Amino acid sequence: MIRRKLLAVSVAGLCITTASMVQAQPVQHETEVSILGSYIKPDKDRVDDYGTAIRAMYSHRLSRHWWLEPQFFAGILETGVDGGTDFYQQGLGADFNYRLFGAESFTPYVSIGAGVSRNDVFNTSGNEFNGYANAALGLISSPFSDAGLSVRADARYLWDSFEEDYSDLHFSLGLTVPIGATRTRIVEKTVVIEKPVVVEKSFADSDGDGVVDGVDQCPNTLEGLEVNAVGCVETSQAQTVVLQGVTFEFNSDRLTANAKDILISTADALKGQTDLNVELAGYTDSQGSAAYNRELSQERANAVRAYLLDLGVDPAQLTANGYGEANPVRSNDTEEGRERNRRVEFNVVSDAAGEGV
Repeated sequence: MIRRKLLAVSVAGLCITTASMVQAQPVQHETEVSILGSYIKPDKDRVDDYGTAIRAMYSHRLSRHWWLEPQFFAGILETGVDGGTDFYQQGLGADFNYRLFGAESFTPYVSIGAGVSRNDVFNTSGNEFNGYANAALGLISSPFSDAGLSVRADARYLWDSFEEDYSDLHFSLGLTVPIGATRTRIVEKTVVIEKPVVVEKSFADSDGDGVVDGVDQCPNTLEGLEVNAVGCVETSQAQTVVLQGVTFEFNSDRLTANAKDILISTADALKGQTDLNVELAGYTDSQGSAAYNRELSQERANAVRAYLLDLGVDPAQLTANGYGEANPVRSNDTEEGRERNRRVEFNVVSDAAGEGV
């Protein structure tokens, strides 16, 4: 293609990329601390009244959903006896906590765990250490502050092996704060790139043969063929191009739909230069017998010629010959090579030779 640069100027072109400001993303963290106050409904065989407690929990993430939660609680159970000493209870243990939606948003959870309990009762100087087990259902809210504070609440069943094995219910409410939390923000950012802009004017060359349309007397020339000064195929010497994409159905001379589309431009090239005579040369790979391949290649070359005639090409411009597995362009030992060898060539008949190439 011929292009003539008429004017080149350098200007500042602006390329602007903007990322919009969005709301801060949820807090990401691996550990957290929770402080909860609890109302206790004790086992009726323990006391007849109620109790209160405070529970401190340290939570460490094991995976997206699972957390390990060491914890301590201390409570007072009201005996309801005038002048009597209340019932004191402490516990140290750990829960496995499963959070349904992970930890970055509102999520329900379940917990199960066990530990050691200490019970101190009724004005006695002694106390007794025992074991306990508990299970809980709860909720953790989405963070409501920049520090990642969340509200946490749960209902907990606690079994204590002290004396006659007591079963208490703890209803808790409190706050959870992440430790070492990070928060990702997307901040608006504008990038300005300066680059030179070159203004060009070019003459059109529709068929890309190097001759502009205003001079080209033979439009639609096939790519790969040499042309003369007025854009017509040079016939003083033999020339060959492969009709790329002209393929056939398997083991057949029937053209594929894609091949028919490609041959339209081939027909346009021949009709644009009526003194251009060509040989359509068909080739196959080496699979099968040589006689069969020669026959198949002839049928395929004939099929291409027949389709070009249907498109209005002068019959005098076309001859068709099949050469079977002769003249391979690649090794037949590979699939890629065999595919390249199955082809139809467009051979320009040289005026100097007076016959097909």
